[in-house]
Amino acid sequence: MCSAISPCHLLLFADDSKIFHTITSNNDCLTLKKTLDKLVDVIPLIYLLTSLNSMMSFDYRLGGISIQRISQVHDLGILFVSSLNFCPHIDCMTTKAFRVLGFIRRHSFNFSSTNCILALYYALVRSSPYTAVDISRIDRVQNSFMRFAGHCLNIPHLPHGYGPISQALRLDSLSVRRDNFGITFIKGLIEGRVDAPRLLEELTFHIPSNTRLQSTFYIPTINLISPGMPHF
Repeated sequence: MCSAISPCHLLLFADDSKIFHTITSNNDCLTLKKTLDKLVDVIPLIYLLTSLNSMMSFDYRLGGISIQRISQVHDLGILFVSSLNFCPHIDCMTTKAFRVLGFIRRHSFNFSSTNCILALYYALVRSSPYTAVDISRIDRVQNSFMRFAGHCLNIPHLPHGYGPISQALRLDSLSVRRDNFGITFIKGLIEGRVDAPRLLEELTFHIPSNTRLQSTFYIPTINLISPGMPHF
């Protein structure tokens, strides 16, 4: 497969393969078609996921049969849509999280073990979003869990006051958890435990002249410049 797909590109993971090619002209369509023709005896099932802003319409065939076009696909646990917008994935994950949380409520209402309830939540429910809108939706799941845990474990708290519950459970907010994951990832990238040289190239390092007075890594301040003043 690897030798047959050039000049297209190939992504491999276990028994899953993805062939992709940028389509900007009819010649690009023909290139992808020729690649698929080479693989007719290799790949038993192919779907086409195309971008919404793609203006090229081409009837790709495999063994004389038109390849089905799809608008979304699940890949390694992620729901991808043609617009590459992650809102449908967050909707799907939020619905699933609330459904599993309902299962936990029904079957662990009489639990008195904090560690047991937290283990169920950590293993089956908790997730991490990205955008502000998605963060708000996923936060609703954790807030719902804390209301349940506060009632189940008799943790005194005001209505919609999750601070005492969070402290009693030692349950970090999702924003703190995301920050910690980010710090861990950047540290692994710098120390070479994460093999991603292209990402490492994007990091900007600042080495202060006096390390005793300044942190090794920080965001430099920007001096405001008056209009008309030259700046470099």
